[in-house]
Amino acid sequence: MWIRTLLVTLSLYLTSALVVAQTPEPSKDADGLIHITLTLDRKAISIDYPPNLSNADASHQQLLSGVAGTRTHVGTLTAHRALRLGSLATDPEAPLPPREAGEPAPEPPTHELWLVRNAEGWELEAHQSDSTTVNIVPLSHDESNSGGGPTFSASLHATAAEAGHLKLRWGRHAWTTAFRFDELPPPSRRPRVSGNPSENEYDTDTSAFARRVTLDERNESTVVLPDGNQIATLYWKDIDVDGEDYGRLQDTEHEAIVSLIHAPPLRIRSDVNLKFGDVDVPVGNLAAGFAGSYALWLQKTDSGWGFVFNNEPDSWGTQHDPEFDAAEFDVQYARTTESFRPLGIALVLASETTGSIIVHWGPHEWSAPFTVAR
Repeated sequence: MWIRTLLVTLSLYLTSALVVAQTPEPSKDADGLIHITLTLDRKAISIDYPPNLSNADASHQQLLSGVAGTRTHVGTLTAHRALRLGSLATDPEAPLPPREAGEPAPEPPTHELWLVRNAEGWELEAHQSDSTTVNIVPLSHDESNSGGGPTFSASLHATAAEAGHLKLRWGRHAWTTAFRFDELPPPSRRPRVSGNPSENEYDTDTSAFARRVTLDERNESTVVLPDGNQIATLYWKDIDVDGEDYGRLQDTEHEAIVSLIHAPPLRIRSDVNLKFGDVDVPVGNLAAGFAGSYALWLQKTDSGWGFVFNNEPDSWGTQHDPEFDAAEFDVQYARTTESFRPLGIALVLASETTGSIIVHWGPHEWSAPFTVAR
C-alpha cells in the first residue's frame, strides 16, 4: 500500500514540476503595477499605474462625481525627451551634453500624473520627479451610461508615424489627449581619443543590438501585468493609407486573408495564456516553457471580419500558410474618424485579467476582447 502511495505522490510531484517547467518565466520583474508602453520610431512613452484604483473607493468618488478642486494620483509617465504632451515639451535648442566613452545614456525623465477636476474641466498634472516643475495636460472628456470598468485604466494608441493618443477610462468616464514626438537636435558626438577607440555597447550586449534592429523596422505596443508577465505586439512602420497594401484592402474576398506586399503580418508575443471567448491562444506554441509567439492576420469573413493566429510569426505578409493556423474567431469592426492612421495594433486593458486587442488602419478598427487565463 505504501508503495502505491509513494508512486502516486511521486507522479503528482513530477506532474507539478512539469507544469512549472512549461510555464514561461515573466519577461519583467513583478512590481504590482500595470505598465503600458508604445514605441514609435524607437521613441517610447510609458504609463505605469496601480491595478486597484477603484471607483468604489470613497476617496475617489468626489473626483468622479465632478467636484471642482478634487484630484487623485493615477500613475507615472516615463518617456523619450522628444515627447510633447500638453505643456510638457523639450526645448529644441537644448541638445544633450556629450557622453564619455562607456557612459550609459541618461535615464528618460519621469513625471507623476494627477487626474484633476477644476472649474474649467478635466486635466492631467504632470509633476516632474526631480524638480518642482508641473506641466498641464488638457483632457477631452466623455461620459457613458453603460460605463467602463470599475478600476482606472490607461492605453496608448498610435495615430501617425510619431504621434498618438493617451486614453484613460474610469467608470463611466473616458478622457483623451494627443501626444507626439518632436524632432530634436542629435546628441553631441562622443569625444574620440587617438589610439583609444570607444567600446561599442553592442559588442557585449547582443540582445540590445537585436532589439535595436527590430525597432529600426517596427513599432511596438506592450503591456506588463503586475506579476511581471508581458503581452507585446510588433508591427511594421509606415504602412500608410496612401500605400499599395491599403489600396488592396477593400478588394479582399470573403474568407480570404488580408495579405501585405510591403510588410510582415502583425506579431504578438505573450507570457500568459489568452482566451478570446471560448478560443484559446496558449503559450508554448513553438516550444514548451516559452512565451506564445504568433503572427496575427486579418481575415474577411461572411459575417464580417476575423483574427487568425498563426504559428509562423516570422513569415512575410504574402506567405500565410493555413496549415499553421492555431486559432481563428470573429472580431468587432468599427469605422472611426481617424482617417490617416498607419496599420498598427494597440493593447487596451480593462483590468489586470481582461483587455482587448485593437488593430487599426486608417478609419478601420478591428477589436477582440480577451481574458488572461492563468
